[in-house]
Parts: sequence; structure tokens; C-alpha cells
Amino acid sequence: MGNLIFLAVMFIGMWALLILPQQRKMKAHQALMASAKAGDRVLLANGVYGSLTEVLAAAVYVEIAEGIEILVNKAQIQEILEEFPSEAAPQDSVAEEA
Repeated sequence: MGNLIFLAVMFIGMWALLILPQQRKMKAHQALMASAKAGDRVLLANGVYGSLTEVLAAAVYVEIAEGIEILVNKAQIQEILEEFPSEAAPQDSVAEEA
């Protein structure tokens, strides 16, 4: 009987530590994908920044440069941004040598 209680407590503990946080993260990501609309600035999972131009059922068109759009799966949206990061990047040492 003691072993059965121990196994039940272990199962509940593992569920609370491993499965529950993953389910919450998945629900938050699904809500993010559902809230995506044309004009939103996004960060894709591969690190590409862009603006949504069209939202389809399972995919979105993302403008990554002026006049250049790519079609990506909606699940690749990692974050919806208020604004893009600053374009003031540090100078590369390679650029200075050239």
C-alpha cells in the first residue's frame, strides 16, 4: 500500500513539474498565433524579423524587406513585437579591415 501511494505522489509530482508547464506554454503560443493580424511586427523562430502582410488559416505572409515577402507556417511566429530592435548595431571588426 505504501508503494502505491509513493508511486501516485511521484506521478503527480512529475506531472506538475514537466507536463503542466509545457501545456501552459503551448496554450500561450496558440493564443499568440490566433491573435496575429496583418500589420503586426513579428520575430520568427529562425530569428528573422518582419511584418505580417496576410494571415491565412495555417500560414502567414511576412515582409522581411521592402517588396520581399515569404510564406511561413503560423507556428513559426515566436513573438509579436511593438517595434523592431534598433538598427544601430556595433561595428564589425571585419568591416573596419575592408
